[in-house]
Amino acid sequence: MELTVTKFTYGLFRLGVIFVCLACAQANAEQNAGAGAATDAGSKDVTVTVTRTSEGVIVITPDGRRVLLRDDHTWEVVEAEQGDAANSAIITVANVRGLRNACKVGLRLENKLGYNIKSLIPSFSAHTDKGVLYETVSKAFSSIKPTRDQYQQIQFIGITCEGIGHIRVHGADHCSMGPMDKFNEEDGECLSHIYIQPSDLIKIIK
Repeated sequence: MELTVTKFTYGLFRLGVIFVCLACAQANAEQNAGAGAATDAGSKDVTVTVTRTSEGVIVITPDGRRVLLRDDHTWEVVEAEQGDAANSAIITVANVRGLRNACKVGLRLENKLGYNIKSLIPSFSAHTDKGVLYETVSKAFSSIKPTRDQYQQIQFIGITCEGIGHIRVHGADHCSMGPMDKFNEEDGECLSHIYIQPSDLIKIIK
């Protein structure tokens, strides 16, 4: 298994941790494929997403897990903050429809925030089963009163639903809901109010 990393230089410690993470992801993939499934004899290219933060470096493995590599040579698997589902804007996968050369995903956003959602525009990134970012689309949800919901669809063209390893929800900056608007929101504040409901139809994470 080969590691493809771009635009970043790693020390031996960080590179070793990344290989451990990728090995775990590969083991999970082989287990999910079934005990009798044959594996490729040759090496495979694997791409990981790398993000620099104030704490260190966050690596997103092909199966969507986040690993924080701190500057003090410690590391941990981190989960994106989901918040309280009872007080969030909940995004649920309503349906998944495979087209000839595309994947259409129906999404339902339920407002449990206690105030109106005037505008909320999250981004949805489709990653292949090898962790490669394929395409990012955004979808606007608007004018949703408390306790009500709204249905929208997103579509990834040129890839089948089976070819999508996971969808990552991110962005959503400059929302307008309750006390938050483009003039006073903090970075990541809008996204922190979104709760992603796990789905058996397609893997979706934040």
